[in-house]
Amino acid sequence: MATNLSDGDMTDGEKSSERETTESTEASSEDNGSIQKKRKIDADSVDLSEDEEEEKEEEEEEEKDEDEDSCENDQLWGFDSFDETDYESEQSDDDVDFEWNRYLCHLYNSRGFKVDSEIVPDRSFHGCRPFDFDKKFMHNISGREYMDNMAKLALSKYNQHNQTDVMFDHVVRAVVKMCSGIKSYVTFMAKESPQGDLIEYQAKTDWKVWQRNAHAILCRPALAMKPIPARYLPNPLPTEERCETIFKSSLV
Repeated sequence: MATNLSDGDMTDGEKSSERETTESTEASSEDNGSIQKKRKIDADSVDLSEDEEEEKEEEEEEEKDEDEDSCENDQLWGFDSFDETDYESEQSDDDVDFEWNRYLCHLYNSRGFKVDSEIVPDRSFHGCRPFDFDKKFMHNISGREYMDNMAKLALSKYNQHNQTDVMFDHVVRAVVKMCSGIKSYVTFMAKESPQGDLIEYQAKTDWKVWQRNAHAILCRPALAMKPIPARYLPNPLPTEERCETIFKSSLV
């Protein structure tokens, strides 16, 4: 018959062996628990890192999508609506037609960057007008600050695309079309090197009332204005007959 030995009946060697076995088992359990805990921590860290990376990528994608979605076809970088266009009109003795034709001639020949107040039609219309820096603009920004920002916005994109470092100096003039937003044609001076000469640049930006930010459309060294026919100049050049009359009167 088998007999179960109590602690009192065990020999010293048997007791020692049992303690070692118990301690070994407990140590093994502790090691396994520690390893499993460490693995869980590592797994949590990996999961957290992956979650943060995915969240970051999603935010970048959302920002990219938001920027692309808000940019409309007529706001694409490098788009110039006056490219390969010329304004041709038949001469008219009608004052209204003459006024309108003169305005459009200046607008097209300057690509929107030179529209003087004296050639803007008197009638109400939503066309391009010279920007008055002295008039109140917005409640939180002055007109000059806004145009400075528009020039810098376009110049920053120009530098990015051309890998240049052109530096903004100051705005010379601005022409705006205010209809469902603000389309700005800004002429400004800039330096292509710290010690370089000031060079005239042109920037075109557009902001629509439903958009969060303005969009830079183009920036470039200023293009020469196409010649304006004499009849459309603010102060028409004298004809040959008038020149002769003026010359004769000067001799009297």
